[in-house]
Amino acid sequence: MLGAMDLTYTPEEEAFRQQARDWIARNRPAPGEQGVEALRAWQRRLNDAGFLGSAWPSEYGGGSLTPMQQAILNEELARADAPGPLGSMGLSWVGPAILRFGSEAQKRRFIPRLLSGDDVWATGYSEPGAGSDMYNTQTRALRDGDHYVINGQKVWTSLAHLSNWYFLLTRTSSEGHKVAGLSLFLVPMDTPGIEIRRTRMITGDSEFSEVFLKDVRVPADALLGAENQGYEVVSSALVNERSGIATGIRFDRSFEELLATAREFGRTGDPVWRRRLAHLATQAKIMNVFGLRVLSDQLAGRFNPHTSAAMKCMATQLTQAFSEAGVAARGAFGLLDAEGEGEIDWAHRYLSDRSMTIAGGTTEIQRNIVAERILGLPRR
Repeated sequence: MLGAMDLTYTPEEEAFRQQARDWIARNRPAPGEQGVEALRAWQRRLNDAGFLGSAWPSEYGGGSLTPMQQAILNEELARADAPGPLGSMGLSWVGPAILRFGSEAQKRRFIPRLLSGDDVWATGYSEPGAGSDMYNTQTRALRDGDHYVINGQKVWTSLAHLSNWYFLLTRTSSEGHKVAGLSLFLVPMDTPGIEIRRTRMITGDSEFSEVFLKDVRVPADALLGAENQGYEVVSSALVNERSGIATGIRFDRSFEELLATAREFGRTGDPVWRRRLAHLATQAKIMNVFGLRVLSDQLAGRFNPHTSAAMKCMATQLTQAFSEAGVAARGAFGLLDAEGEGEIDWAHRYLSDRSMTIAGGTTEIQRNIVAERILGLPRR
């Protein structure tokens, strides 16, 4: 018979939690400080405190926290609603991929600058005809002596206009299975032949860009891992995007904000609304437990990409359910922009959260992974 799982923290872990909470209160950017340089400075403070890359080797600048301390820190950052560092994609995707697949020269060149925020990375996966289905990647890299020449187009590249490096997926071979011919390159964004066109979203923001690559020449040592190993590199990177215990804390915050809005607009006395709020509170707690499951896997050294696909599906559905409820709770004011200080802009969140269905892998693709790899259902 299995014993009960111990979810309590040790006195030492609780002491670290308080230290982290105090540090965040002293060092986090002020509410209005969200510019590029403010976020870069915030990342440097995090790095100087030893709060970034805790699982990374110390010779490259990481390694000051235990995995449990990193999880606690992530909880506290989420609880304080602290902004992410400017180079969050590099920290979540690029750094782990370089450490796993990169040469010694690549590790020493990129990891310290990635941690400090001196380098900011964009990721080039999606294309007009290849979104979550990376098998259909058409951007090509052809070997030309000691260089590769890259031609193609990418879409939905986050923060391309602020980034100076590109984590770029290309096709280097058309032989065999489509997945076998992909390769990953580390490319400076100012390389001749790269053109960035920002995309205006339904929210009015321009976070994403189209990136056009015409006869872009990169040296052969820009290849990350082996030629035609790109799918493995990208698959390992996406696991880091889709998992984390802090996700549950963010949903706790979302519920607190939704409850405040529901009270403001007199919804909490309505039995239908009370049921809706109770359902969302329950789902938020389930995400908390799911985050603990992922943390348990990480602490035990279990690499489980299929669980992260399930978590991504649940997080997408719940995020959209919260913003839908926030808009509905405000009634006739629901689709108006928030104007009062401290007021939650549910309309903006509602529009922005539509993208989660496709961002980081479409919900349909993630459900297929869950069905085939976790439930063992046959492919049709």
